[in-house]
Amino acid sequence: MNISLLIIVTGLLLFASESIFEPIHKDKNIQDGAEITIIDFSNTSAANWQIVNDSVMGGISRSTLELHDKGYALFSGSVSLENNGGFASVRTQARAPADLSEFEGLSVRVLGDGKIYSLRLKTVKNGRIARYSFETRFDTVHGEWQTHKLPFSEFKPVFRGRDVSGNPELNTDSIIELGFMIKDGQDGPFSLGVHSISVYR
Repeated sequence: MNISLLIIVTGLLLFASESIFEPIHKDKNIQDGAEITIIDFSNTSAANWQIVNDSVMGGISRSTLELHDKGYALFSGSVSLENNGGFASVRTQARAPADLSEFEGLSVRVLGDGKIYSLRLKTVKNGRIARYSFETRFDTVHGEWQTHKLPFSEFKPVFRGRDVSGNPELNTDSIIELGFMIKDGQDGPFSLGVHSISVYR
């Protein structure tokens, strides 16, 4: 591994060990097809991850994020459609925006339950965290580990479940927040195991 790539990997692993992004310096020596882990739950604390459920809108869905003894995080709970609810989520925020513009997208290694989940990102715009998120969805298979490669080009802007007018583009050079969500009428128990999250070219 060359020195410049080692510096980038070291910066990314700070996110893996502390659940926070660090600024990433661009490096043209990273080869196409390369994948670098930014979160590895075999050595990551869950303390910096925040649960955000529909209780903020009066709903009664519940969820937790716990570390499994087999080296992955388990995002689980139950979604309820009562009281106009219907979603559960977990997210982590960086100390500073991460520049991921040298990469094509994010790769997630997950243990599914047959339901559909969203990977959500937030960016900094004009010096502030944007109110809306960017999300893309992925299907899961019950009881199976899968790796999903999610290109940044497939992330769409949303705010409170609706498309954002003007369809702003995702600024991959200023990503400040990352999280998972389950919604869209999928009531009942859910369970998503997350082993790792990577960037890829």
